[in-house]
Amino acid sequence: MSSRKIDILLVRKDAPVQTMRLGPWLLYFFMLLMILTLAALAGGGYLLYQQNLALNEIVKDNRRLRLAAQNLETIVRDLQDRAFLTNMPSESAPPPSPPRAQTPPAPKPPAAPEKPAASEVSDKENDSATTSPAAQALEPWPTTSDWVDVRNVKRKKSGRELLVYFDMVNKKDSKHPAAGYVTVLLRSQRQGAPWVEAWPPARLTPLGSPENPKKGASFSVQRHRRLRARFALVDKEVEAIEFLVYDSQGELALFMREAVDPKKSDR
Repeated sequence: MSSRKIDILLVRKDAPVQTMRLGPWLLYFFMLLMILTLAALAGGGYLLYQQNLALNEIVKDNRRLRLAAQNLETIVRDLQDRAFLTNMPSESAPPPSPPRAQTPPAPKPPAAPEKPAASEVSDKENDSATTSPAAQALEPWPTTSDWVDVRNVKRKKSGRELLVYFDMVNKKDSKHPAAGYVTVLLRSQRQGAPWVEAWPPARLTPLGSPENPKKGASFSVQRHRRLRARFALVDKEVEAIEFLVYDSQGELALFMREAVDPKKSDR
């Protein structure tokens, strides 16, 4: 290849014609500059690709850690529920003592009727005022309320958990919000034995109600409010879901039970 020079004429109206010559080395310089630019772009793209891969691995690790934390939380909640049910006091009555042989009392002359003492009257009033758990179990729980209601109950399985969505609805004027506490009970079978657990976790009485109703989820509703209960599903066969709604004083205002068909799969 013979070396040639390129003549360039620069013409201006207000100046004389000037001649400038460019050698082939300038063309080589432009080619080298383009090659270096392409190499820099390729290197930058490779670095961006490696950073993208590293970020994807970090996102996957964070997702695994979050799932592990959720599983640990589920296991801890399950252990707490077991501890609550294990430490639940049993109120079984002691076995009756065998009857003793009694001798017939000797007949006494009839006496004038006497008025009962004040202490006996007060004892009878106290006995009638206090009711045993068995008597309380016979009392029907309110299935309707004039100020609050539970509606739009939906169930959803998420991994090893059962999510229960429901709406707390104020049946009165929205200017007067409905406030109180709600506890959701999950009744199921676990290894052939009945199993009951509450959300939020709480100690239950033998009748299946929370010992302290104010430990439930508090709510204050003007019109309606969406709530969510979460239960662990390890080896349980769910039978029913119960809703216990209490007023601000801790009095039971509404009891609602929804049976669960095991043949129908939850969404």
